[in-house]
Amino acid sequence: MKSFDELTVPRMDECAGLVMETMPLLMRIMRRANGRVAGLSMPQFRTLRILHRHPGLSLSALAEKLDLTLASASKLIDVLVKHDLVARVYSLSDRRRVELRLSAQGQAMLASMWQAAHTRLTDALGQLSDGDRALVIQAMRALQTALAVETAGAPDPAPRGHG
Repeated sequence: MKSFDELTVPRMDECAGLVMETMPLLMRIMRRANGRVAGLSMPQFRTLRILHRHPGLSLSALAEKLDLTLASASKLIDVLVKHDLVARVYSLSDRRRVELRLSAQGQAMLASMWQAAHTRLTDALGQLSDGDRALVIQAMRALQTALAVETAGAPDPAPRGHG
């Protein structure tokens, strides 16, 4: 007969499977919220988030963070520049270096998109009991810490002033 702990503690592979099954649902909420605000793709939204967190990145550094080829990252940036969401700025310390930065419109767009997704997720979490929400918070904090160690980086923070 199995002990109580063996019956109630999920296996790590079950836990990983559930997290992986939940991620597409979270991404769907993000896509729907972002599409209503901006009509941007998830790679475009992710690019805005990265440039918010790392202003002044070079195109090659951005391509690495996005896990894209330089050509693909360049096309992605071209679209964002065309829509005045990202600016290419010459570095003050090295005029040969071009830095990528969010424009004021890009910062406003990111804040709106983040807020829309946050609102949708808040509505979904509102369906949980107080106890279940506390468990979600506890589990997400633990998962953030484990993933930050796994990826040797800090959790991606929300845009300042928006959660």
